[in-house]
Order: sequence, then C-alpha cells, then structure tokens
Amino acid sequence: MNRISQCSRWLWIPLLCCCMCFTFGGCKEESAGRSSLHVSMERRSGAEKTLLPNDTPLEVSRYVVEGVGPQDTTFSVMSNTSAVDVDGLLIGNWDITAVGRNSQGVDLVTGSVSVNLTKDPLETVITLDALSGNGMMDIHLQWDASKINNPNLEVWLTDPEGTTTSLTPTTNNMENGSVVFNGSYPAGSYLLRVKLYSGATAVAGCAEVIRIVGNKTTEGTVALTLDKYADIPATITLVDNLGVPVECSIQGVSEVMQAQVPATATLSSGESTDLEVSWYLDGEEVSNALSCSFTPASGQHRLDVIAKGALLASTGSASITFKAAVEGTAGVPKIVGLVEDTTGGLYVGKNAHVAFLPDGKLVLASNQHQTIQICRIVRDTLEVVNTYTAADGFNAVQVTDIYVDPFTKLVAIADASIPSLSVYQYDSKNATLSKQFERNNTYYTNSSPSKTFTSLHHLSKDATTGILYALIPDASHVVETNLYAQTAESADPNEYIWWFSDPPVFDTLAISEGAQSAALADTATGFLKLCRKNDMGALFAQDEHFQSVDTPYLNNIASLEFINDDQLIYATDNDIGRFAYTSTTWAQKEVFTSSQNDIGVMEGITQLITNQNDTMLYVLAKNSKNIISFSLDGFGRPLFLRNSTLGDFAPARMAISPSEEHLAIVSDTSDSLVLCAIPQV
Repeated sequence: MNRISQCSRWLWIPLLCCCMCFTFGGCKEESAGRSSLHVSMERRSGAEKTLLPNDTPLEVSRYVVEGVGPQDTTFSVMSNTSAVDVDGLLIGNWDITAVGRNSQGVDLVTGSVSVNLTKDPLETVITLDALSGNGMMDIHLQWDASKINNPNLEVWLTDPEGTTTSLTPTTNNMENGSVVFNGSYPAGSYLLRVKLYSGATAVAGCAEVIRIVGNKTTEGTVALTLDKYADIPATITLVDNLGVPVECSIQGVSEVMQAQVPATATLSSGESTDLEVSWYLDGEEVSNALSCSFTPASGQHRLDVIAKGALLASTGSASITFKAAVEGTAGVPKIVGLVEDTTGGLYVGKNAHVAFLPDGKLVLASNQHQTIQICRIVRDTLEVVNTYTAADGFNAVQVTDIYVDPFTKLVAIADASIPSLSVYQYDSKNATLSKQFERNNTYYTNSSPSKTFTSLHHLSKDATTGILYALIPDASHVVETNLYAQTAESADPNEYIWWFSDPPVFDTLAISEGAQSAALADTATGFLKLCRKNDMGALFAQDEHFQSVDTPYLNNIASLEFINDDQLIYATDNDIGRFAYTSTTWAQKEVFTSSQNDIGVMEGITQLITNQNDTMLYVLAKNSKNIISFSLDGFGRPLFLRNSTLGDFAPARMAISPSEEHLAIVSDTSDSLVLCAIPQV
C-alpha cells in the first residue's frame, strides 16, 4: 500500500485558502499541481560460489523506494516487485533512492536517481549498482604444523576496485598451524590470496572469493592441505548478474597428475566470453585466460579458478586439490632435483654423507663446510631445518659415516678428526639432535700399547644386542660400541672382533636385518668372509672364506648387502652376485656382469642398497654415472629392470627414504646433491 507523507498540518490552512481563491477566479484543477511516477529497478548483483555470511540469502526479495521532493515532501514505498507506481507527487525536483533487501530484511544493494516531475506522468529507472553498508570478515587459515618448519605466510586482499592490500593476522598461532584474519570492510566481493611457505619454499596456497554483506559477518575456515587429497569436483557453478546458474566444467585436471610434466586446465562455459578468469596454483597467479598451463612439482597442490561476470558482485570461484606424482616404471628412480651447494643455506660440498631419519627427513654431513644439517624434502628440493657446527658441540669435521637406528631414533656419526664416534638422540617433534655420548678412539686397553683407531666406517648394528660394529682402516679388527649406552664409559665394551688367522684389512661390512649373518670383504684381494651366528650368540662365527683365486667374480669387491639372513648380494667394480646359505654352508649363485645378457652398463659400483621389504635392489655406479634397478624375487634373485642415468654427476653414496619414495645421492667430486623420486606401484 502506497503511503504519501505531505507537508506539515499548519500549512494546509493557507494552502486551502489559496485554492479556494484560485477556484473562484477560474484557477486550474488541483491535479495540475501533481504528477505520477513509475519507478523500475534494475539489479546489478548476483550470488557466487564463495565464502558467504552464514544464513544470509543474497537474492533481493523486496524493494524500498523513498523520495524527497519540493517543500521537503517525502514518500516511502515497499514492493515485492521491481516496478513501483507512486501517485499524487508534487511537481518539481525529486531525489529517489531504492534499496534491495533479502528475505531477512538485510540491505544488499542501493541506487539513486534525481528526476524533475512535470504534469505528465514520468517513468524512470534506478540501477541498483552500489552494495550497501559495511560487514565483517572472519577467516581462519589452518595447516598441519608438523609438516612445516619455519612457517611463513603471505596474504593479500583485493577489493572490488582492484586495490590489493597485504594483511597481517589478527590472531597469530603460526607455529601451531593456525592464523585468523578479521576486520570491517565495505560490502562487495573480495579476492583473498594466500601463499604458505616452509622456510623459503612455497608449499601451499589458495585463492578464495569472499562476499561481504552489510551488518553481517562472513566467516570461514580454509585448510591449506599438505598431504590430504580432496575429492575432485566434476563442475563448478558460477551465477551471472541475472542469477541464472552458469554450468562450468574444469577439464584437464585429475586426482593424480604427472609431476614435472606440463599440464593444461581449461574452463568450459557457455558464458565464457563474458567472464574474466584468473587461475592460481598454490596461491600464485598463473593465467588470466580460459585455460591455464602449468608444470607441477611432485607433491600436493591446489588449483583455484576465479571467474568474474560483467556486473557487480558476480564473481565465483572453485578449487581443486590434486597430487602430482612422478610417473615411470614402479620402483625405478627418476631424478627430480639437483640441489646445488649453498642453495637456501644448504651445505653439501664434496665428500658429503647422508642418511634418512625415521620421519623422512635427512641428516646431511658436509665435510667441505664442516656442518651437520637436518633437512626435509619439499617440492623436489631440500629445505634446511637445523644446522649444527663445532660451535654447537658437534663433531662435524672429517665425517666418515652416519648410522641411523630406525627404532630408537639414535644417530651415530663417526669422524676422523678427533677421532671419535658421537651418538645423538633425534627428536622428530622439532627436528633436533642432542648429544648422548661420545666415545674416544681407544677400543681395547688390555694390551700394551692400547689399541686405537684413526677412524670408523661401515657402521652396522646387531639388532638383537644393540652393538654397533664398525671397520677401521689399519687393522682387520671389527670395533664394538654399545649404541644404547647412557654414558661414554658404558658405550665402550673394551672388546673387538678378531681372528686367529691373519686376514686382510676389510673394506666393507654388512649385517643381516635378523642379525643371524655377517659378511666382510677386502677389495684388493677379492677376499670374502661370510659368518653365521653360533649357539652362544656370537655373530662373527662359523665363518667361511671365499677368494678370487678360486671363486670367480670376486675381484674388487666394493659393497655388500643382505636381502635376508640367508641371502647376500655383493658387488665388484662391474658385477653383482649372490651367495645363499643352505643348512650349514654358503654357496655362490648367479652373477650379473655389466653390459652382458641384457644387463645395462654398471661400471665402478660403489654401493648396494635394498628397500625396506627387500623387493628392490639399487646399484650405484660411479664410473658409468647411473643407478641400476633390480627387482628381487621370493628367493632373493635379482631381475634387471632399468638403468637410470645421472648425467654428469659421479655418485659416491646414496640413501633411501623410509617410505621408499626418494633416493638422496652425494658425490666425492661434485658439490651438489641429486634427489630422485621412486614411482610407486
């Protein structure tokens, strides 16, 4: 019902008198001083798939039209339609304002117009092109803090006019993986863009459209996913200025993508010509076209698309979380990164040593820089978590070997500088090492003089006793250390392994996982000693000798690796062979030679390692600069798979991650580190 509010009551008397005078004098009819107004409202707003105020509809359900005219005359009309008729208005200038409200009475959009009413009825159009009022934004960002070291966050907010502002958290609990941003903003559609860093490496990000409504709070929680994979939506829905859904599909992205391979995502829509499109990969803008080309690193990613219609507040957004995995033959390593020395504070240098920790991080000892670092794999590269030097009480000079106990998280580091063996406790919560004890180089005092070592290498543990065995460069003795000791005094049992015969100085040592067998070898003479634990628990007992003079393919033995208690793989400079234990004796089995019988080239072999469940064997060859992959059958027999070239990188040592997803390789001649990913089945 229309309501007309005219001028004050005391003005009616003189106005009535004037009209009477004009009537008697032949004045015009009363209607000549008044007119009619027909008002039509055009909306320029729309809903979008975005962060919205809770329980706040964004569709206009009714309109309020108000006007101020001659002699301060006013009117106010409410209508459920976009067309309103107002009769009996005084002729003259009128300022008309229209407000569009939702079903809850919340003002959404406004518009105004000035008109000059004459005696003839007037039609006018008011464009509702201004969003109404100020609203609150309350956004929570969360991530898994255990997977981020030294977190750093960049957050930008772009307003409807296109001005971008960097935001500072209102509540900052970044160390625990949570920050909050809140504040008051004029109503409209905003773009929130986030990039999360671990150190200097970007690890996650997002782009979200946020709708601010007057006198309402828009709140939401955005999870920056690092290792959880969300479902892939088949379509996204954008709403244009008329509120009609525009069905849009994202093509070219699947739940698992191929890492380090160019990919293209395409936005398909019947209204594509009217959309402004922006693509963001992990919070970084990568395209403004209807399609987006990118090359993902391995790991978890989020792809966001922001599409804006031609009219106000018609912005929509959608996101897809996907995993980029290295593709290839299952179990065969593939280079994903060459980490240069001193990159991001990472110290590699020549003659470095590396070992994986139980949580997948690495301990890296740089002899060139005299540092020990804890690193984590991020986006096909390494990020430094902690760095230790001699100033921190660490023996980081002339490191000769590293052993990591997967059960106790103890880390043993041998050095030739003091020389000594230092044992550290690894704390996975904060990725730190704390020294437990340090044993000196005296390993037997019941002789004159006491026996000492110049360095230890090939650290190997008897899992049943906790004794850590090691070789020394100047005697055929095997030195013992109690890895689980609490003090340096209890760490040294003052015993060592020796034999009545006078064998050569051993260059390599291996102990089976079940601690029932041990093997030692001398490279120069091709001498191999295979031992079996006896009934008294002595590991280096029941030994058998094999030598190149009477056993073929033992020249230049370089590495030993047990598949299980009964299967040993050995490597010469260009062969790998197998020994098997049956009943009471060891016997040589098959031998694979470089470049023969469909076996790829493998020259200058320096190391053998197996994966955790002993289904894969990796052969590191320095001279041919490659990794040779073998699968292992149920009997421990190697089956050749493929050669993986390392380019110009001459490898020396490698380590495999507990998850069996990565290999880290260092060199004696190059100051870089090669990181390989291992495709899974």
